Amino acid sequence: MSEPTEARLQMAGHWLQIGHPERALDELQGLWGDAALDYRAYLFRGAALHSLDRNSEAIDVLRDGLSQHGPFLPLLQVLAAALRAEGRLPEAEAALLQGLSLDPNDPDLLLGYAMVCLSAGQAEKASALVERAASQAPESPQISAARAQVAFALGKDRDMHRHSQKALSHDPDDPGARALHGTSAMLTGDATTGYRSLASAAAANPGDADLGAAAREARLANHPLMRPLRPFQRFNPLVIWIAAVAVIYGLRLAGLRPLAAVAAIAWFGFCIYSWVAPPLLRRWLNRNW
Repeated sequence: MSEPTEARLQMAGHWLQIGHPERALDELQGLWGDAALDYRAYLFRGAALHSLDRNSEAIDVLRDGLSQHGPFLPLLQVLAAALRAEGRLPEAEAALLQGLSLDPNDPDLLLGYAMVCLSAGQAEKASALVERAASQAPESPQISAARAQVAFALGKDRDMHRHSQKALSHDPDDPGARALHGTSAMLTGDATTGYRSLASAAAANPGDADLGAAAREARLANHPLMRPLRPFQRFNPLVIWIAAVAVIYGLRLAGLRPLAAVAAIAWFGFCIYSWVAPPLLRRWLNRNW
């Protein structure tokens, strides 16, 4: 292979690594002949298309690469990710199982399979796969992020926050780690940290509508007008309702009826505020986002 061709392939890999898939595709456009059939050309093109959410194109490219080069593990891994993004979970599972039949302990394939299981609602199976991957690559930064996603699926908010902090420590600028960290911070009642991390992740992924919506909700929760409602973010609203009613009736039973009346009026006003303020503030923030 000529030096200019090899340089193009290396540059395509470089652009992918630093998060510029469109520039990777530009480099790959210049390949022709045998160079265009190199396994790296298929891998980089498929990964770039997947990063740009052009998953149907990525699937075609990666399957062409597999037909040319056989069951090459990185091609199977990216193919599974593109299939999962398209919601084609049985096909994604088949691609990963094909790879794992060749290397049962490949941590990237195990993590990919865990993500497919999460998408299928199989959180316990996903957790086992993540721990199996961790036994093979305990220092991998992807392990902490995967553990955070599993914890989220299992409703373990504090575990998610702990794992997301570790994932963020590996790469503070990684948008995926920031999104996990922001989500976990919101779930554990830290609206300030949650908004900061989610806003950063949304700015790095302007085309991600779901992430943008999460950042707007975090901005809403972090607004000064929402501070009186922080108890609802930290605790189950039903628990707060029961506690308020218990206080009001406790004051009445203690013979402190005037104080109970004041508490009841204050609680009613607080409830009205909790019903009216969030939708009005959300509308105003969305208009100015």
